[in-house]
Amino acid sequence: MHKSWPWLFSIPSKVFNSSTLVKLSLGSRLYCPSFPPDTSLPALKVLLLDSILFRDDQLSNVFLAACPALEDLTIHHTYHPCVISSKSIKKLSLSVNSGYYGAGYILTLDTPSVVDLYYSDSPRHNAPVFHLDSLAKVTLDLHFIEDNNREVQNDADVKNLIREICNVKTLHLTCSTVEVISIYCKGGLPMFNNLVELVFSSKKEGWRVLLPLLLEHSPNLKTLVLSDLHRYTFGRRHRFVGIPIPPNNQIKVLRIMQYQGSATVLKHISHFLLNMDRLEVMKVKTALDGPKKMQLTEHLLKLPAASCKLKIQVL
Repeated sequence: MHKSWPWLFSIPSKVFNSSTLVKLSLGSRLYCPSFPPDTSLPALKVLLLDSILFRDDQLSNVFLAACPALEDLTIHHTYHPCVISSKSIKKLSLSVNSGYYGAGYILTLDTPSVVDLYYSDSPRHNAPVFHLDSLAKVTLDLHFIEDNNREVQNDADVKNLIREICNVKTLHLTCSTVEVISIYCKGGLPMFNNLVELVFSSKKEGWRVLLPLLLEHSPNLKTLVLSDLHRYTFGRRHRFVGIPIPPNNQIKVLRIMQYQGSATVLKHISHFLLNMDRLEVMKVKTALDGPKKMQLTEHLLKLPAASCKLKIQVL
């Protein structure tokens, strides 16, 4: 047990035996040293565990094994669950805040039926071991450890993690994830041949380096969603340079999120329209309203485009 955890309560044993319970939420900061011998939750489909500490591997070997119908599992943990194993789970959301001393543990996900994965963690010495044969959608929220000691970050293995998810159809990378990948995957990325939808957010470096690399390695990408594009700016003395777009790109849907009226973002949009000749729909989400929104719509409709099928929507 981590010494900084003020564990206050244990979980009543009756919680773990019910033939009708469909949804269960447990938390937070509870300790479950063992399970009763009659543990059985045959109807449970949705399970949320918020800062629950289990002993050894009892989470998978006893608890999850007693939930044969479980489909949706969410775990928020400030320490390290080492093994999560279930054949029935289809949606898994895992948030780990292990800190410096937990980053050396190997995390194993033996969940072959998971289709939708949300994974939040910091870089680890050893990449997680994934058995995710059905995986189609991934949201990655990687972030650096808030610790002055950067040894873990220097030795972290992110490349294997990326290789584990390179066959997904939908990939969402948060801004912090892009920063992590940009540092640890400078040697290149695997091909994302099955990727059809990419959600991307970044600061300047990610727009300049990682997004072009992802576009180049995703030959079948159809939908591109961009957030925080206003962060990719240029000083007054620097010439505008558009994000490199592969000439053979297959992008049909472009969504620009959080547009705030920036002239630089408008230049980026113009660059996209000129270099995406298969584009059919562009949706621009903006907080502008009234005359400013109408003016934006007029500007967008006047932009030249390589695709004759393009329809523009301002939301």
